Amino acid sequence: MVRWWLTLLLVNLALIATAVPRLGIADMPWLAVEGVILIAMLSLWPRHRSRRWLGHVGGTLIAIALLGALGDTVTQEIRGRLFNPYLDPAQLPIFLELLRDNLGMTLSLVLVTATLVILLALGCSLAHLLATLPRPRRATARTGVICMLILSLGALQLGLTRHMAWLGTPGVSLLAGQASRAYATHVAVRDFDARLAQRKTPLDAPEGQPLPGLEGRDVILAFVESYGMAALDHEPFAGPVNARLDAMTEAFAQAGLSVASGRLVSPTLGGQSRLAHASVLSGLWIDSTLRYDLFLESPRATLINDFENTGHTSVAMMPAIYRDWPAGRRLGYDEIHDDSRLDYRGPRLGWVTIPDQFVWHRLRQVRNTHPEPVFAELALISSHAPWVPVIEPLPWDELDDGKAFARWEGDGSNFYELWGDNAGMRQRYGPALAYSLAVAGEYATRFVDDDTLLILLGDHQAAPGMLGFTPSKEVPVHVISGDPALIAPFLAHGFQRGMHPPRDTPARSMAKLRGLLHRLYGATADTS
Repeated sequence: MVRWWLTLLLVNLALIATAVPRLGIADMPWLAVEGVILIAMLSLWPRHRSRRWLGHVGGTLIAIALLGALGDTVTQEIRGRLFNPYLDPAQLPIFLELLRDNLGMTLSLVLVTATLVILLALGCSLAHLLATLPRPRRATARTGVICMLILSLGALQLGLTRHMAWLGTPGVSLLAGQASRAYATHVAVRDFDARLAQRKTPLDAPEGQPLPGLEGRDVILAFVESYGMAALDHEPFAGPVNARLDAMTEAFAQAGLSVASGRLVSPTLGGQSRLAHASVLSGLWIDSTLRYDLFLESPRATLINDFENTGHTSVAMMPAIYRDWPAGRRLGYDEIHDDSRLDYRGPRLGWVTIPDQFVWHRLRQVRNTHPEPVFAELALISSHAPWVPVIEPLPWDELDDGKAFARWEGDGSNFYELWGDNAGMRQRYGPALAYSLAVAGEYATRFVDDDTLLILLGDHQAAPGMLGFTPSKEVPVHVISGDPALIAPFLAHGFQRGMHPPRDTPARSMAKLRGLLHRLYGATADTS
């Protein structure tokens, strides 16, 4: 019976381990009732080849549950939510690419291979132990197994697992929860696909709707990487970030600029910035890659089309895009300034390929080349984790082709060490974000005038694993212009003057920003 008890122990340990990502060690059960039932049933099952088959199935299901728990662990750290088998497998290539970029190809292959080998070994070992589980020979042993089975089934029937913390069904709960999330996501994606075919308002049409209130004015939509409300509300990030916001408020007042701030709810957390961009541009809530792909396949117009119909040239400033970008072609920008077209000749600064200030510098040049008004979307990346190096603004007349950034060359190149230092990242997050805000503010004081509307907003909160807690999905948004009349309408829609967003009004969904712009500056579009 030693092997019998060893099998029960290993099965129980494997099953309760699946609860750790969801409940934590303190709240996880210590006895997996489904494991006891499985062991007891196999012990009493007649000697038949179906018994071996059931043992292999049981071991395989436990291995799948462990894989799901690993998925929960990764998505909790990065996205602040549990693994979704309908959505997340499609992100595996992106995850592997991030591993390669941060740890190097060799270490990434070793890590992934070791993980798969360990899971496979666990699954095969448990399957073998279950398939060859010895049957109790003595009557007293069989009676004991029967009693264990009856007690376990009774515990389930009476709902004791809900009232006794040390009892649970962690493996079954994990698989059931993931199946439920997958089905709910399937239904949501199906409904979203149907929503794309509807024409409830003019904004649903494939033709862009003009914004006559912004005719003849440059409009800049700038996403600041990982700029979330947590950076304003929690230490150690809040100190440098709020100090920078105060300085920007004062600088804007001296420059004669008007500014108002609010809060938006991003569809994503810790990454996948494209979902935030697509939600703002389309006016739809795009919170998954599946929705993003469905949106791109649809003929629905976006803010890009709206501004082109208003007489603007649409420009994308995308320093992190260094490959072919089919989505950019589908969205229909007139110009895409990606990594190569930005023509940055300076050093790569750790994770940051091109510093924010250089992107703003190139935007100034792009605006100067167009006599017609410009609608520009910027995806800034200097405040991307692991926030090394933290650089400082340079004199604008020294930027040229970017070689002036050589003073920080080589800093932040040890990704393996940096990504493993969560405490260090928390200390660097605030200063890195303060730099991104500083150069945005300097650009505004120099190059935003009465005929410019700058919308500066976060794309998403930083990853929970880096912050040390799971934040909300709220991000700040600031609207800045030299013309007070452009800013005044925002004050009636949850914004307040200055660079500090209000906390006493509901945050607006990013998907509603396009409708808000039409309500404030559009013609007769009904966006209610």
